[in-house]
Amino acid sequence: MTTELRGFFPVLLTPLHQNRKQDLESLRQLVSYYERAGVHGFVALGEVSESAKLTESERRQNLSTVMEMVRRRLPVVVGASRESTELAVEAARWAESEGASAVMLAPPKNVQLRDRAIFEHYETVADSIKLPIVVQDEPEGGHPYMSPELLAKINLEIGRAEYIKLEDAPTPDKVGKVSELTEGRAKVFGASHGKGYLWEMDRGAVGIMTASPTPEYFVAIWNALQRGKRELAAEVFFYNLPLIHFYSELAIAVKKEVLVQRGVIKTSKVKQPGRELGEREQRELSELLRWVEANVERVASITPLHWKQVASTTRRL
Repeated sequence: MTTELRGFFPVLLTPLHQNRKQDLESLRQLVSYYERAGVHGFVALGEVSESAKLTESERRQNLSTVMEMVRRRLPVVVGASRESTELAVEAARWAESEGASAVMLAPPKNVQLRDRAIFEHYETVADSIKLPIVVQDEPEGGHPYMSPELLAKINLEIGRAEYIKLEDAPTPDKVGKVSELTEGRAKVFGASHGKGYLWEMDRGAVGIMTASPTPEYFVAIWNALQRGKRELAAEVFFYNLPLIHFYSELAIAVKKEVLVQRGVIKTSKVKQPGRELGEREQRELSELLRWVEANVERVASITPLHWKQVASTTRRL
């Protein structure tokens, strides 16, 4: 699929059973949940998907399940970040063979990598596939810092590096700088839980790639902006920020717990090592989630997407 990537692309979390083995039934339900919300595509096997903690068999089952569910109705970006160029090439080729629309690639986790080595890493992977590349800029995850100038060079000189996913705060400022340096050629996505979503779009972003468990809000912000209703987009964005703030320290566990409370997946277990929410934190999150849902519904008439209710309604129809 060569469709241009635009809009909200949720990064798919990896649902787990109580024994922390992959739960493919919940993964299927998660894909359906996002499609019901009106997302514009998916990111599979990203960093927040706990991809590095999955076995090779789990990775293959995960992507096979996602591709089977989506059936090319929407584009699927597949994470191919690895700790060597050779492994990244192998991962990118595998993603391409599975039907990916693009691959997402961060440089290896070596903060001492110089710009030339990073450039050559992307160049080598790009030469090995026929898919677009989403250049993932995520220094907070242990990857090397990439300046706006380096990102612009990669975008302008490596033909397949069409997209950039920015996670280096403050992201709105960097979106603007990269867009200026590339004269608008770079197609930049925001990320970072959506903390700067509204302002990233103001500076020329073409969408956002992040693992939001409340997709109806991210879709609503996008739709409002496309219709020129920035005030409505801002209201939804601002009322969603307290929930986004809760993600910062325990992002995966918190987002999974929201999905549990909405009836989408069965557990909020994470691959180990990794901290999970205690009962008190779950209650605090539940209180905040109810507040956000009630206020967004009040100001924007957006009914929260609770999957148990949706599934029950669908069965009755």
